[in-house]
Amino acid sequence: MGTRAADAGGMVFLKPEVKLEPLLCGWYAWTHLISPVQHAMNVTYRQLPLLQSFVTNPAIHFAASKDPSLFAGPFVDLERDQLNDAKALLADMQRRCAMLIRMAKDIREQDTQLQNGAKGYSLSDFYRGLPETLAGLVEFNYDINNHPRLRFYEELIYDEHERDGLSQIMLSRVEERNRTFFMSTPRLKKNGDVLLQLPFSSEKLDMLSASRTEPQSLDEMSAALGVSKEGRPTFECLFTTEAPTRAHSSSAGEVRVRYFGHACVLLQAGGVSILVDPMVAFEEAHEDNRFVYADLPNHIDYVVLSHNHQDHCAPEILLQLRHRIGQILVPSCNAGNICDPSIELALHYLGFRNVRSMRAFDVVEFRVGRITSLPFPGEHVDLDIHSRHGIYIEIAGRRFSFLVDSDGSDPLLFRRIARRIGRELDALFIGMECHGAPLTWLYGPLLTRPISRRDDESRRLSGLDSQRAWNILQEFDSRKIFVYAMGQEPWLRYIMGLEYTPDSVQLKEMEALLARCHEAGREAEYLYVSRDMQF
Repeated sequence: MGTRAADAGGMVFLKPEVKLEPLLCGWYAWTHLISPVQHAMNVTYRQLPLLQSFVTNPAIHFAASKDPSLFAGPFVDLERDQLNDAKALLADMQRRCAMLIRMAKDIREQDTQLQNGAKGYSLSDFYRGLPETLAGLVEFNYDINNHPRLRFYEELIYDEHERDGLSQIMLSRVEERNRTFFMSTPRLKKNGDVLLQLPFSSEKLDMLSASRTEPQSLDEMSAALGVSKEGRPTFECLFTTEAPTRAHSSSAGEVRVRYFGHACVLLQAGGVSILVDPMVAFEEAHEDNRFVYADLPNHIDYVVLSHNHQDHCAPEILLQLRHRIGQILVPSCNAGNICDPSIELALHYLGFRNVRSMRAFDVVEFRVGRITSLPFPGEHVDLDIHSRHGIYIEIAGRRFSFLVDSDGSDPLLFRRIARRIGRELDALFIGMECHGAPLTWLYGPLLTRPISRRDDESRRLSGLDSQRAWNILQEFDSRKIFVYAMGQEPWLRYIMGLEYTPDSVQLKEMEALLARCHEAGREAEYLYVSRDMQF
C-alpha cells in the first residue's frame, strides 16, 4: 500500500491474501468451539493434552509435522522457536479456561455415575449431587429402553459462560497452502500478524470484513479496532488502495449457478441470491480460475447451511459475510444432546439475529421460488444428531437439489423424498466422501466413556460410494448430476486434512459413478475449483 495513502488515513481495501481467523483462547474457532459445552470438552480432552504433549516431547511433533501423511493427525505443527509461546499458551488456557475445564470434568463424572447407577428407577436423586458447574443446567432422563441420558439447557449455558474475553481475531498473511490444521495446532502470533481482542458479535468486525470489497477509512478502522500507535505500521501493511477484481452479476431471465469449491454453490435469479454452505477461497491471481470471496454478491438473500461440520458451517467465512446476509437457514438440532449443539445458538453468539431453524420439509418462500429442507441421512457416525438437512431449491422455474454428504444407506428414503418434491430436477448435487475419518477424529472429546478401536473404525464420517449414489440417482430424473464435496481444492487443506492420490478409493468410486452415468446417457461431472453455469 502507498505510504501517502497510509499517512493520510485514506480509503483502503483489505488485501485478498490476508486471513481473518476467529480464535478462542488461541485456537481456530470452529463450531464445536463456539458452543460452550463442546468448547469445554475440546479444551479439556483435545487441546490441553495436545499442547502438554508438545511442550513435554516436542521432537515427536516436529517429526510428525514433516510427514504429509500425518497432516490431520493429533500433532501440533509449530516451529521450534515457538516452543516457549506454546508453554505460555498452555498456562494461559489452564488459567482462563478453568471454569470450562471444571465443567468438562464434571460432565464426564456425572455421566459415568448416571450410566452406572440409573437402571430404570426414578432419576430424582441424581439432581441432589450435581456440582455447581451443572446445577440448573442439565436434565436426566431415560429413552424408552431405560437407557439414561444427560441433556443440557444449552441456552442457559451460553448465559453462564461469558467467553468474550477469550475471543480474538487474528489477521495474518499466511498462504493458503501453509495454513496448519485447524483442530490440532493453535494460532500463535508471528511477525506481521495483528491480533485483535474483539467479541465475535462486535459490529466493528463488519467494517473490517467490508473492506475486502468496499473501501474503508484506515483511520476509522484503526480507531474502532483499538489498534495502538505502535501496532499501526503492521496493521497498515495488511491493506491496499487497489480494489479487488469482481465477477459480473447474474444475467437477467436466467438462473446463474456458480460453484465456489467443495460444497459451496451460489444461485442467482430474479434479483435473489442463495448461497449454500459457504466455504470460499480468498487469495486471487491463481491460474486455476477459482472464484473467491470478492466474487460473491454485495447482498446474499439466503445462506443455507446443511450441517454442523467444519467444512460446511465455517465461522471464519460466516463472520466475514455477516454484513451481506439477509437470512441464514439452518437445520434444527436434537436439543441438549452433547453431540448436536444448536447451529442457531452458535450463530447468535457470532452476532447473527436473522437465523431460522428448519425441520424436514419446512419451506421458506421468496419472490421467485422456495427453499425446502430435506432429510439428510448418514455421515454422522450413527450418533443421534438432527442438525443436518439436504436442500431443495426452486428458483425462477428451475429445480435444484443438494443432497450434501448423505450416505444413501436406505435408497427408499429418496424415493419418498422424490414423491414429495417431484422426480424432475435441473441439477442434482451429491457428495462422495465414501471413506471418511472414524468417529473419534471429530467427536472423540465429546464421548464420556471410551469406544473400542473396532467400533471406532466401523463408524466413519462417510458419504456415498458409487453403488449407493447410483441407487439415489435412479429415484430422480435430473438433467445434470454433479459430484462435489471431495475437499481437494488447494485452499481447503487446513480445514479438510485430505490429500487424495489417483488410487484413493474416494476418487475411484467417483470415477466409477461418472462412467456408469455416461454409459446410461446421463450427463454427470465432477466439480473441482470452480464452475459457472446458466440454467
